[in-house]
Amino acid sequence: MPTSTAAAAGTEQEHPYGWVIVGVATVCLALGFGANTIVSVFMKPFEDEFGWLRTDTSLAYTMNAIGAAAGGILWGGLSDVISTRRIGVFGAIAISLGMMSLRWQSELWSLYLLCFAIGTFGFASLFAPMVALTGRWFSARKGLAIGIVTAGGALGQGLVPYIANLLLEQAGWRNAALWLGIFYLIILLPLVMLLRTPPVHAQAGAVAQNSNRNLWGISHRITIPWLAFASVFCCICMAVPLVHLVPLGIGVGCSAQTAAGLLLSAMIAGIFGRLFFGSLADRIGGLGAYALSCFAQTALVFWFTQTRSVVTLFELSILFGFGYAGVMTCLLICAREAAPMRLSGTAMAIVSTTAWVGMGIGSFQAGFFYDLQKSYVLSYGNAALAGIVNLLIVAALLWYRWNRNLAQARRASMTTARPVEQGVRR
Repeated sequence: MPTSTAAAAGTEQEHPYGWVIVGVATVCLALGFGANTIVSVFMKPFEDEFGWLRTDTSLAYTMNAIGAAAGGILWGGLSDVISTRRIGVFGAIAISLGMMSLRWQSELWSLYLLCFAIGTFGFASLFAPMVALTGRWFSARKGLAIGIVTAGGALGQGLVPYIANLLLEQAGWRNAALWLGIFYLIILLPLVMLLRTPPVHAQAGAVAQNSNRNLWGISHRITIPWLAFASVFCCICMAVPLVHLVPLGIGVGCSAQTAAGLLLSAMIAGIFGRLFFGSLADRIGGLGAYALSCFAQTALVFWFTQTRSVVTLFELSILFGFGYAGVMTCLLICAREAAPMRLSGTAMAIVSTTAWVGMGIGSFQAGFFYDLQKSYVLSYGNAALAGIVNLLIVAALLWYRWNRNLAQARRASMTTARPVEQGVRR
């Protein structure tokens, strides 16, 4: 079904309360993604206080990503069978307590354990279930709605580290972690109580809930693993600037606050990028929009290492932020389009799980090669190479889908033509 037709067909199914769900999910993802990037702010204080190498601290982000991947399968699957509100309450408490507990850690193993727990029980329970719930509330403007929600993630990735850095300078990193955790609990817990399951008519009917049909017309057993494989390389590319842009900025002479501003600039640009690519997905489909956003991040990522100009770094941050932001938005839209509605939470969980594996690999390899060379050139070069591999996988999927749909259209036309031919012979 063409996108415009699908949009027209689904307009009547949308419920005004869906926009309340969008607001709640946006804040949840902002704070969830912000918690995941807090390691980048604490990297320098950890180095100064404990003497930890950046490889060591980067591994904490990797543990967070592994936790998010493992928890994504669990909570995404559960969101198809139990209330998202219950999952959200648990996640709000878990992520808040995890942030507070960072205050008392002083060993690498405890840092790794806490980051793993924040990813598994906190972020994962606020991510796939929230995005899946948003998708179930919308039909015609599904891409825009998911774009707004994931834009919250972009804002959180820039705003939370920026606020954390302000708190760190005033009160030290330990008190900064404690106050952030308290803030999380105060904000998140009342919000998740507003979550509701959509009425049946907003989910395209009970029949759709028991069907294997999807918008791509290809079995989800083929397309979801394909998308999951692509997401690994996509997020290796994405993770390097997200985790190592602040230390890269400090390394070229920026103050800690200016370096945090680089990440904030990228995330603010990412808000507009996610809205743009989400709306674009409503017009050209999720896979085409995903390919364009992947091209943007791949083309830009290596150039961070080729300048020492603060102005140029800010320009690159803004451009990269706009392009990369559409990647996760469109990847989740692809998972929603390629899967039956009854498995939307599971599909998004699978794709986001492999994406977090890629995030963990990307972050770790960047820290590892920096410690070897005392330079980020190879780290960011590997990110660009992973982006190229992702683009090749996406191109193959586009080709496969086009050929399968063309073959199905030919079979349908032949089936329609045969009865007409038989009638003429009679």
